[in-house]
Amino acid sequence: MSNKIIVIVGPTAVGKTYVSIELAKKLGTEIISADSMQIYKGMDVGTAKIKTEEMQGIKHHMIDLVYPDENYSVSDFKREAEKNIDEIISRGKVPVIVGGSGLYVNSLIYDLDFSNAKSNEKLRDYYTYYHKEHGEDALYEKLKKIDPESAEKIHKNNVKRVIRALEVYDLTGRKFSETNTDIRKKSSKYDFILIGLSMDRKILYERINQRVDKMINEGLVEEVKSLLDKGFEKNLISMQAIGYKEIIEFLEGNITFEEAVNILKQNTRHFAKRQFTWFLKDENVKWFDIEDVNKIDASLENIYDYLDLI
Repeated sequence: MSNKIIVIVGPTAVGKTYVSIELAKKLGTEIISADSMQIYKGMDVGTAKIKTEEMQGIKHHMIDLVYPDENYSVSDFKREAEKNIDEIISRGKVPVIVGGSGLYVNSLIYDLDFSNAKSNEKLRDYYTYYHKEHGEDALYEKLKKIDPESAEKIHKNNVKRVIRALEVYDLTGRKFSETNTDIRKKSSKYDFILIGLSMDRKILYERINQRVDKMINEGLVEEVKSLLDKGFEKNLISMQAIGYKEIIEFLEGNITFEEAVNILKQNTRHFAKRQFTWFLKDENVKWFDIEDVNKIDASLENIYDYLDLI
């Protein structure tokens, strides 16, 4: 039995959803989301979560798995996603994985070692004590000084992860960001085809701005209010995601509505740039340029040719 999977990656707003659905329809298969925010129930507008009517009858997996206050790790994602992948493959289909969360994607296609350095109880106890005495900000500043790349990806409220990054650096002298990403050994489990979607930066940024405006019109502010009213605290890792933290700042009166929208657009553009940087490092990605979103079907034909599907 074939263990082939197709993986579609790229920055937010580049057109991954459309391409994945069209590809899944052509293959008669199902889609597995590799998005670290769409796993949360009730966080729909701010994560641009696909609506049922947009799925066009294609079954989607790994969406709406946990509530915003529940912990969900990369290893949790890997375990559940592989169950879905294996089940789809057992029915003779080729799963399509789609998403912009690099670590989620890599957990499925590479044998990543997330524990290159053994734990050191003394170090962990020290940083735990330091956190209790000086707080999250001081602990986070330590990480920013030695490993700014990891600090950019790990939220300061994720104390356990911050401590682990500090511990790895102290034990190995290597940045935690390097131990996770610089060695990509292909997983022996799946035979993957990795497709990347790119777009002219100016056009992509305009699409991002339009997407944010659409989120506002579809009720992003109301969604954030509802989550807070349900008791989901603002310091949760999920609630500090782009699209939520900016609206919370507005709701608390710290910034104006216009400022919140502009900051949200800016933060999303910066996020897209980081996504590009992440995936560009991967030499296994075959890139396809979406030159004109109105002619995206032409790009699809190029992808079909590459996959030998026509």
